[in-house]
Amino acid sequence: MRHLSSDDPEAAASEMQTAASVSVRTQQPVMHIVVSYDPADAEPSNADMRQDAAGVLRGLGLAENQAIVVRHHDRDHAHMHLMVNRVGADGKSVSDSNSFARAEAALRRIEARRGLTVTPGRHAPAPDTGRRMRGDRATPDPRQHNAPDGVRRTLLTAGSWKDLHSGLATQGWRAETVQRGRGQGLILIGPDGQRIGAGQIDRAATLSRIRQRLDPRPVQTAAPTPAGGRPRVTQQAPVSPGRWYPPPWRNRWANYRPKESAEAARWMGAARRRCKSVFN
Repeated sequence: MRHLSSDDPEAAASEMQTAASVSVRTQQPVMHIVVSYDPADAEPSNADMRQDAAGVLRGLGLAENQAIVVRHHDRDHAHMHLMVNRVGADGKSVSDSNSFARAEAALRRIEARRGLTVTPGRHAPAPDTGRRMRGDRATPDPRQHNAPDGVRRTLLTAGSWKDLHSGLATQGWRAETVQRGRGQGLILIGPDGQRIGAGQIDRAATLSRIRQRLDPRPVQTAAPTPAGGRPRVTQQAPVSPGRWYPPPWRNRWANYRPKESAEAARWMGAARRRCKSVFN
């Protein structure tokens, strides 16, 4: 326990919750960190883990914040969990921006100080080689999507909405349109109830791009009403999203500039003539 009045886990959690409630703007006051040790290194003692935890918290700017450090034995390698309250005693929250890089930099310092096996990270390179971790993660990321390749092919190759829904249904999937803020998104629901955004599977499978491919409808615009006649409706092809058109005020502003410059020049010339006549 760090900066907590009780050693009881439930009482400490209640104390941290009370301290976090002071900051109304902080939506996620708890930061959870897992520090693992290489099995090739010697088994760290509890004192070593406490010292390493203090170094990690110091690197994140959380040295004076409430924290619970727990050592686990449910894995073959030694590791510990750090539950930290980002809201300090002054009621202000410590920013978690760039926390991965700062935590890995603290781990590199601990490895160099204690002579541990250097593990290159994605954000903080190894100090001796300057290398970063590359390739896939050693463990699966729970936030990463897991959709079959057939679902991705259906999203990218379907020629109509009917083909898209039928192609997904044959694989046990279905698509739903959901409201996201002011816009809409396409959600895929798998046979086990998993929900994956279509844009996470492929950037070309977002709802807006699928609509551009499957709904190439022309945009209808009202034409000027002819004299003595009924209003007509003309069809205009949709504008290409990659082409840029200048705003209408740009040309008008360009036309005004020469007039303003000429008027300013005349005004300055008249002012100089008046000053010359006064001083002469």
